[in-house]
Amino acid sequence: MRIIEETHTRLKLQHRPINEWVLGGCLTIGGFVVLIYCLFFNFSSATLSCQRVSTQEINCNLQRSSFLGRRERLRIFNIDNVYVKMTRSSRSRSYRVIIQTPLGDRSMVQNQSRQDNERVVQEINNFLRSNQGTLLVQQNQRTYLFFVNVFTLSLMAYGVYLATKPVSNCAFYKSLNQLFIERKTWRSRTVIEEPLENILRVDIQDKQFKYRKLYRIVIVLKSLKEIPLNPEYTNEDSVRNAVFKINYFMGNVPE
Repeated sequence: MRIIEETHTRLKLQHRPINEWVLGGCLTIGGFVVLIYCLFFNFSSATLSCQRVSTQEINCNLQRSSFLGRRERLRIFNIDNVYVKMTRSSRSRSYRVIIQTPLGDRSMVQNQSRQDNERVVQEINNFLRSNQGTLLVQQNQRTYLFFVNVFTLSLMAYGVYLATKPVSNCAFYKSLNQLFIERKTWRSRTVIEEPLENILRVDIQDKQFKYRKLYRIVIVLKSLKEIPLNPEYTNEDSVRNAVFKINYFMGNVPE
């Protein structure tokens, strides 16, 4: 909350929720990138079909599809090795079936359990070591990606909500004996008006968040109705300074 004008007859304050705007923008943009990746570039299903042409020759097709139907088809003429690759992050592990060929590695889908990947590897290796004529193995993570997309959309919606938090403009006019509070976003504008004589006191409300306590200014009317000047909680110093200025302007502190 900052003071933008201070005279004997006027006091104007403004609160811009910059932290919420930045966080909301990051969530919206990050969620959009994740959503595009999950819908178009992360394969939701993979099918490996192989046919034994001769004792030494096996032809395979690896077909992978994204959640919205983008398809990729790879021809594999010789399989050198098949194994489960583990990728470790700070909090989790993920597994993927890797098919080694003379032209490079090919992979099935992500986010399958270790047991499912080991089952697929066992099926492929059994085919390679046997005289079996055909092989068909599939992996599918459409359900997993569906819930990821729903969560991402929820995160984006919350990001939009934060990014569109209103600017709060507050003006005290002695000459008009009025308090004006304006909340303005790019799509709406709300104005609250109250006579100065209806103000009982100016309070500070605090709220404990995960790592710190934040504050906001509340105008308490004689009817005991509470009107927040800044709906979003912010740092203590700016709030206490603004409350002092308001009380000084209203004549509630000695000059």
